[in-house]
Amino acid sequence: MFLHALLVLFLAVDGTWGENVKLTIPNSPPPGTQILTGPYQGYSMELDSFPGIAGNLSNPNKLSIRMLQNLKDIIGSPVYIRVGGTTANHATWNETQTEAIVRYYATPGADQPANVTFGPKYLESFKTFPKDTKYTVGLTFNSGPEGEEETVQEATAFYQSLGSDLYAFEVGNEFDVFPVDRNVTTWSIKQYVPEWLARIGAVSNRVFGDKKDQRMFQAGAFVTPGSISSDLTWTAQAAIDLGITSTGKAKTFCTHQYFGAACTPVKPTLTGNVMNRTYMRSWMDYHKTASAYSVSKGLPYVIGETNSIACQGLAGVSDVFGAAVWSVDYALYAASLNVSAIYWHMGIGYRYAAWQAVQNGTTAPGPRPLYYGNMLVATAVGGGEKQVVRMVDTDNLAGYAIYAVANPRMGPRLESIVLVNMEFFNSTASPVAERPSVDFELPSSMGKDDDKLSVYRLTAAGAEVKEGITYAGRTVNLDGNIIGGKVTEKVKNKIINVRASEAVLISMKGH
Repeated sequence: MFLHALLVLFLAVDGTWGENVKLTIPNSPPPGTQILTGPYQGYSMELDSFPGIAGNLSNPNKLSIRMLQNLKDIIGSPVYIRVGGTTANHATWNETQTEAIVRYYATPGADQPANVTFGPKYLESFKTFPKDTKYTVGLTFNSGPEGEEETVQEATAFYQSLGSDLYAFEVGNEFDVFPVDRNVTTWSIKQYVPEWLARIGAVSNRVFGDKKDQRMFQAGAFVTPGSISSDLTWTAQAAIDLGITSTGKAKTFCTHQYFGAACTPVKPTLTGNVMNRTYMRSWMDYHKTASAYSVSKGLPYVIGETNSIACQGLAGVSDVFGAAVWSVDYALYAASLNVSAIYWHMGIGYRYAAWQAVQNGTTAPGPRPLYYGNMLVATAVGGGEKQVVRMVDTDNLAGYAIYAVANPRMGPRLESIVLVNMEFFNSTASPVAERPSVDFELPSSMGKDDDKLSVYRLTAAGAEVKEGITYAGRTVNLDGNIIGGKVTEKVKNKIINVRASEAVLISMKGH
């Protein structure tokens, strides 16, 4: 079945141009649509920031716990956590160290330390989050026998401490572009794959004991080709063809995705890099191909570290409401491919974090705009097996049909629809009366079901704001508690209006 939506332009009463979009919704997902079977959204937490984000047994971070519990309450199970990132490449395990972590900065006040040492007390931070939270943990990948010993020591500590909460190890972070102690002039994916296989083999044999054959490693952790380096050879397909799955120990393949970098001379913008569907879709073309190939070879594919703008985000771009609206579109677009999970990266003081976990200078702890987008996505794809189908895909508009996978006799059933209007609206530049909007029209085949539909709206005054954001009429306070009564709207005459820089979820369950 071909998915499409008929767009009709009309001149609205206030003189602004609007659109009427007649939705065509398939009765069931097309053959081959992936089934999401676990927590789709997770969080990637920078290794050096993790003790601050999570706290420890004597002083757990109550805000982070509440923020994660909110999502668990929505989806019915804990979200997955990845602890790693750049600082995982430069970490040294010290069994005798009394502090959880010691940071060494090359530049005072930098977002990240140049190196860290961490010890047994660091492991307490894995005991604070909601029960049954699963972790992917980054390990170092330095070269030679000394490098292997360091990796094994770290893996031993995490493996023994986390037990069944350990989901996977990730050996090396972004070694396609930041290969630490390798010769960058000769380093290649052809050298990487056998070295990586040897290292995970050493961990399996020396750490796992009689469970040495288990699939416990996240392969790749490459950046999307072309995003940092001009070397386009570091792809999921190339790694698989070179044998990265040959030992049967790889559990997932991981790629990292950002949409610009704050540390470049020309700074990214909200309209050019984030609320730009053409730009987003150009990068997603790689994930479409990579995820399909990886899955065809039996290896689930994840976007294991991602957010809006690399280098910890950019103020006024990553920390505003427009980023929340963008996150809904981006996450569901990826889900419509063969991407089985997506991990939003965060750290202490990072501009793109879903929440600021501790006081950072003058910045108080509390939720950030991205978290509201995460709540909508959790509502859409949480709570059982789901399938996501794109049905509107234009330069400014996105529409997704989400199906619940019922028993084989009944087949998938439409559970919700998500509509996103990515047109940029700045509340300081235009009066609210001039905010453009789009009317989405449900198909007549849905019968007289308007009274059974409930609309949850993600909204704020404009894309540029940091405060005054609501999802289904509710806000998240500084302690992480969701406050206010849930506000649902009813569909009238099969029309749902979505203003510029807004998103809505339409639930077929009526509540």
